Amino acid sequence: MKYRTAEDLKPLLFDEQERVVNQIPREKVDVYAYLNDNFDKSYVPDDSIYQFVFRHFFKLDNPSLTNEFEEKYFILMEQQRDLERPNIVKITKELYDIKNHKGNPTMQFPLAAAMLHAINPVFPSYDSDIAKAFDFSSTYHLSGFDKKMKRYIGQYQHTFNTYKQLLDDEGIKPLIEHFDEKFPDHVNLPEVKKLELIVAQLGHSLQ
Repeated sequence: MKYRTAEDLKPLLFDEQERVVNQIPREKVDVYAYLNDNFDKSYVPDDSIYQFVFRHFFKLDNPSLTNEFEEKYFILMEQQRDLERPNIVKITKELYDIKNHKGNPTMQFPLAAAMLHAINPVFPSYDSDIAKAFDFSSTYHLSGFDKKMKRYIGQYQHTFNTYKQLLDDEGIKPLIEHFDEKFPDHVNLPEVKKLELIVAQLGHSLQ
């Protein structure tokens, strides 16, 4: 499938540079910085404030999901903390097996990606804005866990590789510098997160 590549995204990012970077919500950057700064200080399953902020930021507060799902989610998150290469397929499957309020399993790959991203921002997050920026195809019409997972993993790897290509490109530095000028109190955020916030805002503007 043809998704937007680094070569496709770069001109879009620079054509819209002023509008995209300037429209990134201050709250979004502040909240992410809180999550990033406090993860290492927290035992997540018992930290209700961290959980509250995380649920809001990564849209875990889905009314179809059960309390059991949320409890399992933060336990899994803590278990992945010290793993060098967490297994996102295994995490997604464990979450898939927890039935929603209607008694059905649900594919929660974006939440699995959010978990790994909160632990280490080198792992991309995945939401509707990111999907729009990359022009990712939907998984809704695919039946069964395995088919959906194959599609998601392909998109996830594409995102990871594209961010690496962009960050290795000297030409992308003015974009990061613009972010730093806009948010001077967050210059210490990982560069990959700065880039992702910019890409997500591009996706949001394309809707």
